[in-house]
Amino acid sequence: MMATAVPVGFFAGFFGIGGGLISVPFLFFVFETFNVDKDYLMHLSVGTAFSITILTSTASVLTHRKYKAVDFDIIKSYGTFVIFGVFSGTLMAALMNTKTLLFFFSAVVFFFGAYLLLQNDNKKKNKKKN
Repeated sequence: MMATAVPVGFFAGFFGIGGGLISVPFLFFVFETFNVDKDYLMHLSVGTAFSITILTSTASVLTHRKYKAVDFDIIKSYGTFVIFGVFSGTLMAALMNTKTLLFFFSAVVFFFGAYLLLQNDNKKKNKKKN
């Protein structure tokens, strides 16, 4: 588990993220190694990662707050929508089987990664034009 926690904690602190994109795959393989029932494997991975995300995100906010790098007005307005998203996402995940949840998670990670790569590439092209 320490092999999972160290990289997740590093990226959570470095990027200010909860680490769910990193911890879900790690936890999936750890739980698979311990022969967790395949019907619950992805659900357990996502749920555990979400619990970890709450803790690491809180620690990240508190640390960044020391440097006055947190806008609490955004957190207040954003928080309501996050809570709605958590409940609706949890309900959606509960209705999916493991294979569907695994596919959905993989697709979301792929599209976010592709978006970030394309955004970075577009910024480079715009700088060359100027």
